[in-house]
Formats: sequence, structure tokens, C-alpha cells
Amino acid sequence: MTLLLETQGLVAGYGPSPVLQGVDFTVRPGELWAVLGPNGTGKSTLLRAVLGVLPWARGEVRLLGKERRQWEARELARRVAWVPQLFEPAEGFSGLELVLMGRSPHLGLWGLTSERDATLARSALEELGVAYLADRPGEAMSGGERRMLLLARGLVQEPSLLLLDEPTAFLDVAHQVGALARVRARVGAGLGAVAVLHDVNLAAAFATHVLLLRDGRVLAQGPVDTVLERERLEALYGLPMEMALAPSGARLFAPRG
Repeated sequence: MTLLLETQGLVAGYGPSPVLQGVDFTVRPGELWAVLGPNGTGKSTLLRAVLGVLPWARGEVRLLGKERRQWEARELARRVAWVPQLFEPAEGFSGLELVLMGRSPHLGLWGLTSERDATLARSALEELGVAYLADRPGEAMSGGERRMLLLARGLVQEPSLLLLDEPTAFLDVAHQVGALARVRARVGAGLGAVAVLHDVNLAAAFATHVLLLRDGRVLAQGPVDTVLERERLEALYGLPMEMALAPSGARLFAPRG
């Protein structure tokens, strides 16, 4: 099975002092990785380095079996989609038009969208429960609604690998669950995904694997059921934690009062 993402000894940052310190990490089809850790520990830096938005100092990044620097931007955009933290839509574009921008890497020389492109965009909006945004101007949307549009735009790229930087930010609980449930469903069909999250319980509920980062280094990584445990989370966040079992058998984590 071809690895969708592989980093070896990745060292990256924004100045002379690297944020990431030698990260080894792999993602396969059918895996949803949640990246957890304190603020400033390198979670978003990891995604930016993988994409090439942030140059890395040392190490190696391979995407779909090919070294990152060998990818041409348009070719890579057909296979890897990025859902960033922030999104300020240009005025005058409707929700449907903004989602259709995700089809850009697949369009021909003239950049004209087809009926299939429009169908994919509308289907993504419906899948995420925000079909009502199709005709709404982007500047008239809330932060949470823009987050859902970003996710829809990423999905219509039809990527092999989806990278999500805090995809649940600005969303209410129902939309947090809905968004991650749809990503998990796509993962079940063969997509690979990496999501930077701050909610441990969302990671426990939806991720297949977790990567724990502290001070730019990997504290632990692997299957959710193996890695997510109280002692590791205490070491990760530096505070006492409690774990409880819900009637369904799901594990729930919370800071100890």
C-alpha cells in the first residue's frame, strides 16, 4: 500500500529556532490522524511544512510515494487538499462559487466548470448540511459557515490526502460532530486525512490514529485506543486529567478539578 504521507526527521520552523524537532510520521489510506498538543508545539507547522508552504530545515517529506519537492503545484493540488484555519472570501462570490474553486486543479485550459463540477459542489454542501449556503454571498456568512465551506471546497477536490488545520474552530457541537463524521466516512472509503484538533474527545470519537506533539517532538503516536490514555494526556498538556467510560463504552477525558 502506497503511503500517502511520510516524514523522516522533519525539522521546521519560522526562524533560527525550529518548532518541529525530528518528526517521523506516516499516513496510509483509510486513516484519520488527529494531531494533538499544546499551543505553539508545532501542529500547524507540521501541515504547512508538508505542503511546502513553510520550508523545512532538515529531513524528508514524501507525498504519495514522491518527494515533496518533485511535485508540481497543480499536480499536487489534484491529490492533496488543505483546509486552512482562516478564510476571508473575496466579495461577490456565492457559497457555491467558493466551493467550486476546489475544482480548479481539475479544470481544462480555459478554466470552465462543467455540470459534473457543479453537481460535486452541491453534493458536498448537502453532505455537510449547508446546502442553504449555495446562493449566499461569502461576506454574509458567519465564521462557522465559512469553515463548512472550506471543508466542502476540500472535499470537491477529490483528494487522496486531506489536511485539516483546526477544522472544528468556530463550529457549534452539532456541526463539529457532523463535519468530522463526514470526514471519517470519506476515510472509510479510502481517503487519508490529518486533522489538527484541540478537543481530545473529538479525537477519541472520530480519529483512527493520533499524533501527540509536545515542544515540537513526538510524545507518542499510533492507534487511538492504544495511545489516548490518561497518563499520556497528563504528560502532553502538563495538567492532571480524568478518564471516564460512557455507557456506550466511549472514553471521555477532562481536566481534573
